[in-house]
Amino acid sequence: MNAQSARPSAESGILPSFDDQREYWDERWSRTPTPNGWSIRRGETIIAWLRALELENPRILDYGCGTGWFTAELAKVGTAVGIDLSEAAIAAARRRYPGATFVAANLFELDAPQNTFDIVVSQEVIAHVTDQRDYIERITRMLKPNGFLVLTTANKVVMDRLVHPPDPPAHIKRWTGWREIQHLLQHRYRVLKRTTVVPRGNRGFLRIVNSAKLNVALELIFSPPQIERFKERAGWGYTLLVLAQLIRP
Repeated sequence: MNAQSARPSAESGILPSFDDQREYWDERWSRTPTPNGWSIRRGETIIAWLRALELENPRILDYGCGTGWFTAELAKVGTAVGIDLSEAAIAAARRRYPGATFVAANLFELDAPQNTFDIVVSQEVIAHVTDQRDYIERITRMLKPNGFLVLTTANKVVMDRLVHPPDPPAHIKRWTGWREIQHLLQHRYRVLKRTTVVPRGNRGFLRIVNSAKLNVALELIFSPPQIERFKERAGWGYTLLVLAQLIRP
């Protein structure tokens, strides 16, 4: 394959350009402007964590905010700003949610203010960037001393055991699990909470764990919510969530 015929994808070793990525996310968010049940469940967990911190009107950055629905929820906790690569998503967010501030920008080119935010929330972004360590470094610079980071990502334990439909080349996918996240945060952050939500997976051991027969048998003893919570605490949820506090800028 020559350079002209090579497809720009992370899997092929040729990274898609930011323009290609922006075009992908413009189309993606135009197609799915509202959150699904999984996103709402994830968001409810995050809001509960943030309210438990009992911060007074914290400054919050929604770093990779998509269509802005969750930035609007964060605006109920503090002063919220949402940033995303997709100009189409940001335009829609400004129309729908006037109570928050939205900025269309490339996260890796943004001249972001340092030591500004009490909380940075990054949902489902780190698996879709070219340089995960640089991404965390940029967040760290924007956080105030002792600030808080909420990081969520598709759980590698599940993603490696789930059948995926084909994706466009511009969709970067670098799945991370707890071990990878721990490595990215070590020495700089103290992890306060971690969990997973929405058990999924249909390959390997998760094919057994999530089988209908096993669930029916377990429901003779436990309620469905109890079974789901057990699987989530065991680390078998589709999304991994981490709450960490900055201890060393």
